[in-house]
Amino acid sequence: MTAPDAVGRKLVRARMELVLGHPFFGAMALRLTPLADASCRDVWTDGVTLGYNPLFVAERGEDEISAIIAHEILHLACEHHLRRKDRDKGLWNLACDLAVSALLVEAGFTLPPGHPFEAAHAGKPAEAIYAVLAGEIDQRHGGGGTDAAKTSALPADTAPGGGDGDTPLAAKAGQAEPTPSGAALTGQDKQPQSASGDKDGAGTLGQTPSRSIGEVRDHPDLDGQRRESEHRDLTDKLRQDVNQSRRAASAMGNMPAGLDRLLAELASPRLDWAALLRRFILARAVSDYSWSPPSRRHIHLGLYLPSPRSMTLGEVALVLDTSGSVDEELLAAFCAELGSILSACEARLHVYACDAAVGEATVYSRADPPLHLSPPGGGGTDYRPAFAKVEADGLRPACLLYFTDLQCDRFPEEPAYPVLWIVPKTAKERPPFGDVVQLD
Repeated sequence: MTAPDAVGRKLVRARMELVLGHPFFGAMALRLTPLADASCRDVWTDGVTLGYNPLFVAERGEDEISAIIAHEILHLACEHHLRRKDRDKGLWNLACDLAVSALLVEAGFTLPPGHPFEAAHAGKPAEAIYAVLAGEIDQRHGGGGTDAAKTSALPADTAPGGGDGDTPLAAKAGQAEPTPSGAALTGQDKQPQSASGDKDGAGTLGQTPSRSIGEVRDHPDLDGQRRESEHRDLTDKLRQDVNQSRRAASAMGNMPAGLDRLLAELASPRLDWAALLRRFILARAVSDYSWSPPSRRHIHLGLYLPSPRSMTLGEVALVLDTSGSVDEELLAAFCAELGSILSACEARLHVYACDAAVGEATVYSRADPPLHLSPPGGGGTDYRPAFAKVEADGLRPACLLYFTDLQCDRFPEEPAYPVLWIVPKTAKERPPFGDVVQLD
């Protein structure tokens, strides 16, 4: 039987080790309430609580516990507990682990044994990594793409609350190399070493080890009913806490440079393509209000006002330019973000594939599986057929999104509805009408 007092003292010492040796992580860790949770596999956080399995903590040294707590703190600093939205929990956790592993190494910690690490994902946001992983799983399932398929493709110990199995995540060899179990990576000249695949020789997805330690859960106030403004309040409060911890660590001369840059960007974020895409689309949505329940934002002022109940967008047209090579990674990230935006609205998405001619639309609704598109390559480019087809189909879309490289000068007359051109960052041309978002 594990003595609760002994486990509690070990956790206190591990946190104090962070306070003294890694002040940013220590200051953030002290903001969390420890909770013994025998139902979890190892450790988890939701931005309020640091849950831990007492048996797990008892079996590990203080240095390893400190590194695992630091790993959880990185999830909070990157706002992973606020950004999952409707994504699959297990796959989101894996994407978040891959997003923070390089930061954990740079901060001087030893990666937990078998923890996922891929150099190719260093510096990428969790959303982009998730889109890549989901696309690879969909390819393996023949484009099925359901959440059930994603979850079944994960090892049991990757999903939240999973077991201690060692099942490979997926068969896809020959990419980034994993960190060997327990290997400390603290210098730039040290690279993760390769490891063997599964017993059948298939390897794992991106050669990522399946043993992930620690879990990031949704913030407890994200109950599915919280609106954009209330979500913003949670984000603002978190950034205040992060900035205070960051300034304290910087004053002590002990703040990892890469993490400092990342947190500076989060504190003063530029409007990236995802934010611009969301703003463009949701500006066309109509909100419906309800008095049951009233808005919680104004009750403390003695004001009872209706709260937003839902947003209606109606019809949205998406045209994919299939004339040239499509950047699959950019398209996957775009589809993931678009699907997330549309899931918050009552909307129907009409997808057209177009080169010099256009085919019939494929229609998606909020009830359909996550959006993953892989249009075939085609011939020349002409933007006019797609707009003509939208009119011929009798659509009056709230907006039209055109995914293209802008390597064409055959444009139609400007339509009556808003148009957003989604183009690669390298595109230099400008269309004669509509707004432009550059993907990077």
